[in-house]
Amino acid sequence: MMYKANILEPSGRADETSFLHNLQALREAGLQVDFTTYDEGLGDRFSPQGINERSSKLFQALCSDCHYVIASRGGYGASDLLSTLDWDHLKLQNPKILLGFSDISAIQLALYTSLGWPALHGPMPGSPLWSDGPDIDLLLSMLQKGRPWHGELKLKSFSEVGPVRGTLLGGCLSVLTNLIGTPYIPKSLKGSILFFEDTNENAPRVLRFWNQWLASRMFDGVSAIILGRFHSMEGELDEKWLFQRLLERTQCPIFFSEDFGHDTPNYPIAIGTEAEIISNHLNWVLD
Repeated sequence: MMYKANILEPSGRADETSFLHNLQALREAGLQVDFTTYDEGLGDRFSPQGINERSSKLFQALCSDCHYVIASRGGYGASDLLSTLDWDHLKLQNPKILLGFSDISAIQLALYTSLGWPALHGPMPGSPLWSDGPDIDLLLSMLQKGRPWHGELKLKSFSEVGPVRGTLLGGCLSVLTNLIGTPYIPKSLKGSILFFEDTNENAPRVLRFWNQWLASRMFDGVSAIILGRFHSMEGELDEKWLFQRLLERTQCPIFFSEDFGHDTPNYPIAIGTEAEIISNHLNWVLD
């Protein structure tokens, strides 16, 4: 079976050099790929016309007969689209897997919250962060073969923790923090395993995000949290300092993984499926 993928630009513009190379890799993997670009003639992506264009292209892809909707790149502006989508009409469609991360996390969690659609947190073909490696090999194999999919992350624990099970949800911390209090994030995350990563943030700013989750009680009943790479941290304070501060403020078990983030490797992680943590390994299956 040949799986269909629709690549589009819901946030930023694809890096042309990276994209052309990686588009070929997707096609060589046996995917039927269509690429829909943003109409630069409309001007600013953040203008009303730009938002309407990006929203329309995303909506069309989600209503099409493709199997995968792939964001070419992250950036900014994905949350602009959430209130413009016809969610009632999307409820009538067959679920699509949205692949991406970074800014795309907003759309992925909204699709899960509003429609129950799973998604795939992973590399995007229009980003320089898509590089030849085992994470890309695994992603291409998944897209080529179709579901069921399974994945694994190696973890480091900060304390002795027994087996943990829960619904796997997460993405870019700063992006998802902005969804708190909106209809696009579950009202309760009880029983979830959350995963977070980010880039170009300093430690005090991350603590500010974390305080928002704590104060809004979004961590109540969470089974565990996995911290990926917090890449290119600004300022003098590093990941080690940050993670210690997060541990001090959080009641549920926290793990760390070097297997995902705004870096390589960035192994695929399913959003909206059941997962378990045993012996410092996260295992997930998406049927």
